[in-house]
Formats: sequence, structure tokens, C-alpha cells
Amino acid sequence: MDLVGRKERRGGMRTAANLQDADIEESWSEIFTKDKYSIAIAEIASKYPQLRSLRVDYADINAYNVDFAMFVLEYPDRSLEIAKKVVLSLVPNMDRPENSVHVRIFNLPRDATVEIRNLRADHLLKLVAVEGLARKVTTVKPRMTYALFRCARCGCEMWVEQNGMILREPTMCSNPEGGCNKQAVRFILDQGESLYTDTQKIEIQESPEGLRGGAQPERISGYVEDDIAGQVTAGNRITLIGVLRAVEKSDRDKSTVFDTFLDVLSVEFEQHEYDEIQITDEDEKRILEMSRDPELFDNIVKSISPTINGLDEVKRAIALQLFGGSHKVLDDGTVIRGDMHILLMGDPGVAKSQLLRYMSMLAPRGIYASGKSASAAGLTAAAVRDDFGDGRWTLEAGALVLADKGLACIDELDKMTEQDRSSLHEAMESQKISVAKAGITATLQCRCSMLAAANPKYGRFDTDTPIYDQINLPPALMSRFDLIFVLTDSPDKKRDTKITNHILSAHQRGQVRMKPEDSVIEGVDMKAIIERTNDIRPVYDVEILRKYVAYSKRIVPVMTDSALDIISKSYLSIRSSSQGDSVPITARQLEAFVRLSEASAKMRLSETVTDLDANRAVDLVEFYLRKIAGSPDGGFDIDKVMSGISAKSRDKIKVIKRILSEFGGDDGLTLDEIIIHSSSNGLTEDEVRETLNTLSGKGEVIKTQKGTYMQVI
Repeated sequence: MDLVGRKERRGGMRTAANLQDADIEESWSEIFTKDKYSIAIAEIASKYPQLRSLRVDYADINAYNVDFAMFVLEYPDRSLEIAKKVVLSLVPNMDRPENSVHVRIFNLPRDATVEIRNLRADHLLKLVAVEGLARKVTTVKPRMTYALFRCARCGCEMWVEQNGMILREPTMCSNPEGGCNKQAVRFILDQGESLYTDTQKIEIQESPEGLRGGAQPERISGYVEDDIAGQVTAGNRITLIGVLRAVEKSDRDKSTVFDTFLDVLSVEFEQHEYDEIQITDEDEKRILEMSRDPELFDNIVKSISPTINGLDEVKRAIALQLFGGSHKVLDDGTVIRGDMHILLMGDPGVAKSQLLRYMSMLAPRGIYASGKSASAAGLTAAAVRDDFGDGRWTLEAGALVLADKGLACIDELDKMTEQDRSSLHEAMESQKISVAKAGITATLQCRCSMLAAANPKYGRFDTDTPIYDQINLPPALMSRFDLIFVLTDSPDKKRDTKITNHILSAHQRGQVRMKPEDSVIEGVDMKAIIERTNDIRPVYDVEILRKYVAYSKRIVPVMTDSALDIISKSYLSIRSSSQGDSVPITARQLEAFVRLSEASAKMRLSETVTDLDANRAVDLVEFYLRKIAGSPDGGFDIDKVMSGISAKSRDKIKVIKRILSEFGGDDGLTLDEIIIHSSSNGLTEDEVRETLNTLSGKGEVIKTQKGTYMQVI
């Protein structure tokens, strides 16, 4: 009875199938009479076979007839087959089997766009659109569409249309006079005369911005054929429009469970950075209201991980990183990145990882990866074997490529191997990843900001040792970060009390929120707890903040002359404060000034970078320089971080090298002799030992078997 009822329901759903072929043909003919399609068809007729696809906007089908538009979505195979016939009737000289044109529908409505994880049996053989990232793309290969067979006995030619991946042969000879059809006959495939089309397999993965709560991204494969094959590369953000089909699993035993794939009609590339975030008119009104709020900057900072107490400067920097600077292309083609990179160096337990996870969730596009468990291939791109049958190598995009035009949060950067860390250098500066592995040479885009976290060299910062000596990252990598923050966890009664109260309040608020609203517990005033802990609640909820960030990406602010003067004076004053040959600040920090000021302007949705934005950038850069590259005399020495050796250390190295050169002779000098000579130059015993260790590590000084030190020439 259930089966009968189900059939009846199914029959009711498919009443549109009663539409006659003549009605469908008439509908397509009406649509193709529009000027733009008449011109396109005439162009196909003149340029065939170089041009053999007619792109049809779904909005035109919907404008013609809503019911017919729904029919096209429900029965795409039947609709498109008749559409091809209509186009062919308008194009002369199309009589051979390979003479075919493609009708490619694009611009499907939002309700026809289905998330990969929501594809169900109801979508089989329907026209759907799927958005996501091209995770893996195979090379373009020929697929036989029409096979020409010859009978081994009588030579009769037979064309057999090929569907799918398995070659189909004729079952019998079609020559009525040959007499071959009464006995077993062998057929010879003529590969030269058979017809082929280009085909490419694309594996598409859900976009990270649509995932919440640690969900794993789902994937689906799609097959792209003929003139649209070869357009997609790994890492592209695309929309595939096609028919969802099922294929039997290639197990030894027959299975009733089928795999699905997308028979792709058209590929749409993302036109704008954040198109997938839908901003309604109501949202836009709210966003513009927010932008006029004088407390906007502070409110956004308060909305970033409010459960973490303090870290105000870090949160300000991360808030600006969300908005980012402007991407620029100059006259000679030089590209200047607008994305900012921030490094958090801190003791264990200062909430670095919590902040990173929150930002990967808050950013419109966020990817979180832990350096301890991520390899270079996992961050950049991996070479994997494709499954087209011959096992050739193809590229699979890694975390940085998937975070393109978004935010990549990399935790435990110091735990990565040196080889894996080196893969980040190019990705951070030129925002491209050059791949040369398994015979594949390619360049992938990774235009993303990076928020990284690392622990100090000895697990915790030692207050007696300079901070730059405790950073376990190569200077080449450190120099690529716009801002570097040092987060120390030292006992402080006032601060500890504040953090303790904040953490306990967060737990208490969480406990109350887990209770039903009308709950009453004796001895507990739930309403008072909620009111008392309101500062833990973000000022702006995550969704509107993500939309605000996406909206701000449309703006490219221009720097005013007064803002330019503020940045210029700050940079030059720091630069002129150098003593000896120390370098207090470099051009990379100047670019950080610009990016931060642009981000501040974009946060206000302003078309100009004003004095306010410039001062905000100057304050942040000077704060971080003072913390990490401050000199005892109140100046800055960025070489401590960027080259690993401060100006003072370089002076010590010169002194030691001169002593070894003048007094060392052929036998070298003992440690005591070097200390005696160095004391007259103002160096202490500890400084001499430290400098000798540095030179030994660099291979510039060796210790002989006699215990003396000699300079390597």
C-alpha cells in the first residue's frame, strides 16, 4: 500500500512531464528569437567548430515563462536535447554525428543553488548549482564520444555512441547482406576515425566560510567537457551548474548504493571577493548605521573574542587585519599586497589558540591549521594521483590556497619543520605558491592575510633574557610579518584579579545560559548574573560583523596629504634615531603603516585615509616596535628581529674578529686571552662567550683541539 501511495505521490510531482515536445520546442524557439541569441547563433554558424556553445541566461527563460523555467530545472536532459535541435535547425550544414552545439545555462536562481552536504536523492537528474573551491583538478583528456567499428568479416562500418567511461561495442553486425549477424563476429575499433571530446574531472569542496562548529567540508566530483574543459585550476572559487547523476559503485559485487557526480553544463567564476555572503537591503542599512557610530572601532574590538580578557592592542591589530589594506597594481604591473600578517609570540595559556580559532570563525573566509600537524604540502599544495584510471599526478590545494582572499590562522608556527616553514616565505610576500613536484610545475594564488601564533624558544619568556634571543623563528620569516606581539604571562596582582573574575564570570554566564529561561534556583539570582556579565557578550553579533567586513571590501580609500605627512614624519623620525650602523626600521614597516591606515579607513567605510587612521597605524607600529625591538636608550633596532643580530652584537663581532686577526697568529687565542684583549674594548666575559658561540654557530670561528679559537678565513 505504501509503495502504491508513493507512486501516486511521485506521479503527482511529475505532472510537468506531460509537456509535449512540440511545446518545449516552441518555447525554446521563442526564447532564441531574442536579439542577443540570434546574434550568438549566427556567430556559432560562422565560427563553428571553434565556437560551439550557446550560453543561455536562466533569467531569460524565467522571464519568458515561469512554468517552463521550472520544467527546465526539473527535466534538464529532455529540455536541453530539444534546445540543441532548435539551435541546430538554425545553423546550416550540421549533418555529421560530431556536429553538435552545446546549450549552456548559467545564472541559476539562489533557490536552485544547493550546498554539497544537502544534495539528496530528490536532486538526481535535476539541474542544480553547486558553489565551492576547486580542490583537485585533473589534466584535460580525450574521451571517445562516437566510436567507429568495422566488422572483421564483411567490413561494415558502425557508429556507436559512447556514454560513460566504459567502451561499448556493437552487439551484432548491421549489414543485412553480409550474413554476419547469425554468428559471432569480431569488431575492429578505428581509433583514428572515431570522434573524441575533451574531458576534465573537477573535485569541488564546500567553501570554508559556510562551515561552522568544526564541520568537515564535503566534496563532490564534476565532469567538464568539450570547450569549457581546462578553464579551472586548483584553488579557484567556482560555481558548477549541471545535472546531478548517479553511477554504480565499481565494486566486485553489485550494490544498491550509488555514487553521485555532476554532469557540468557551465562553470561560473567568482566575480567579487565576497559574493557568497548575501547582503540584503536591510543588512546594508544596518551596516551604514554602524559605520556612522563614533564608537565603531571600540565596539568591533569588544566583539572580538570577548571571553578573552585584555589583549586590547592585539585585538585592535586583529580588527584592522580583518578589513585589510588595498590590493594595488602599478603601471609596470608590480603588485603591492594589501593583506596584513600578524604574529603572536606568547607564553602558554595566554589564549593565543583561542583567539586564532575565534578569528577563523569570524572572518568571512577563515582557515585554521596547526603547524604541528600541518606539512608544507598541507599548507600549500599536495601532489596526488588522479583517479581517471592511469594514476597520473595532479595538484590538490592546501590550506593557504583555500584561504585565498581570506584569513589563514596558523597555530604553533614554531613547531613546524624548517622545510615546511620555508614554504611560507613566498606565500606571505608575493602571495603565490610555486609548485614543482611530481612533474607538475604550477603557480597557485594565496592572496590571504596570515594570523600566526608561536611559543618562545624555551617554552616561556625569561624576563632576564632579551626577547629577541628567545624567538625560535628564522629572521627571513619574521621580517614578513607587519606586526609582532609578545604576550607574556607574569604574575601581577591587579591583572590576575581582573582575569580571574572575568574567567569565572564567563563560566557562570555559560551555566545560566544552559538553563531554561524560566528556571528558578534557590540562592541564585540568574537575572543579576546575566546583567552583571553583559560585558562578555559581543557588541555586534558574528553574522552582521562578517557582512560588515564583506561590505567594506568594496572600498579602496585614498590617502590624504595630511595622513601621508603623519606617516612620513613618524617613519623618518624613527629612521633618523639610529646610532652607528643600527637600522631602527625598514621599508617593510613603512608598508605596514600604509596597510593599517587603509584598514582603519575601510572599517569606517571611508573613501579617504584621514589623520585619525594614520595616527592609529602609527600608534600600533610604535607599540609593537617598542615591545620587541626597543633599545635601552629609548630608540629602536629592528635588526634584532629581522636579521637575528642587533647592531650592538655586530659591534661585538667586529671586536672579536679584529682581536683574533691581530693577535691570533697561527695557533689562535685561548678564551682567557680573548677576554683580556676584549676588556679594553668594553666587553664583559659573558659578552665574549656569547659572541664566540654566535661566530662558532655561523662557522666563522673554530675551536681547535688545543682549546684555542681561530678565525676561518
